[in-house]
Amino acid sequence: MLNDRPYPAPRKAKRSAVEIEEERAWVRFYRQVGHADIAAEVLAQLDADAQARHDHLALYLSCRESLRAHKARTQRNKRIGQFVRQVGRVLVVEPLRALRLKTSRAIDLLVECLPEARREPATAKVRQLRRDADVAQAHAAFDPKAPLPPASDATAPTPVAARTG
Repeated sequence: MLNDRPYPAPRKAKRSAVEIEEERAWVRFYRQVGHADIAAEVLAQLDADAQARHDHLALYLSCRESLRAHKARTQRNKRIGQFVRQVGRVLVVEPLRALRLKTSRAIDLLVECLPEARREPATAKVRQLRRDADVAQAHAAFDPKAPLPPASDATAPTPVAARTG
């Protein structure tokens, strides 16, 4: 009666290094299941292996939940982006476009309302030159209605020829 036990004591099975690392990897997957990329990869692996999915059902469900939450966040961010673009268009782009249109119309109206030029600069210069005695005398010499001065020589230039030469 050395052994009072009816059956032998259970021995702890020694696990290999590979099994220990495998368990650590699964634990790491449980921790990182919140990342959509990792959740998608784990889900693909668990979908391929029915036994692994059965052994790690909580991980499988957590991955599914993580992917649903990621999809919801993506859709929410998309809606927020659309709203921000619309607000930007309404508050910034449309007022600027309307201001540009109104400004161009206002400038056209302003130009139409401006008074015409009072004096042409060339007209003022002509008046000034007419007051000059030398210019008035030269002008009178070229007037076609004025009588021609007596020509002493037939080869003398006429006032028209003098002007063009």
